[in-house]
Amino acid sequence: MKRVWMIAGLSALAACSQGPAEPVHEAETGSSDAAPAAAPNDASDPSPAAKGNVVETMKSGAAFCRADETPIFACDFADGKRVAVCGLPKGGAEYRFGGEEPELTLFEDVWASAPYSGGGEAQIQFSNGDTNYIVFSRMVRTNFKQGEPNNPAISDGVLVERSGELLALRICDGADEPLPIQYDAADAAMKTVDELFSTQTSKADP
Repeated sequence: MKRVWMIAGLSALAACSQGPAEPVHEAETGSSDAAPAAAPNDASDPSPAAKGNVVETMKSGAAFCRADETPIFACDFADGKRVAVCGLPKGGAEYRFGGEEPELTLFEDVWASAPYSGGGEAQIQFSNGDTNYIVFSRMVRTNFKQGEPNNPAISDGVLVERSGELLALRICDGADEPLPIQYDAADAAMKTVDELFSTQTSKADP
């Protein structure tokens, strides 16, 4: 899949625990209910979280973002679930996962990116207790033969880890084109950290 963000951004490269989960950041509706940990085979949570005035935006995958928020990342999966990361008006970003309405919301205010030869990667890590949900957009070179084209491999998705152990990896494979992590929007909403949060996103490569 072609990505305008990567083509334009290459020169500026600048989502289980068995114990109780920590409370998630309260959503814009003011709810502060804690979300239980996710099942090992899913990047979701079965318990409803706070629900806001969800509206569709021009970006089909960013339906979880409200009119006063900035879509940073969004995609849907083959099972009908979808995920979005929305920049909040007061700063930081919120991870929202679910079906027609969000089932899990988590807050974060840092993100990371790294340039690769012929590509690059951006990640945002959201924590729920000792379980981390890492949203990523990744492009890597797959052909290193001299004189032949790069043939980049592009992937977007959510990786779930606990204590460094990979619990789940969901690749964006729904009917709609993903909205990869938007570097400028991430920069405006969050602080940048120097290192990516996980190297296991490489398992998304073909």
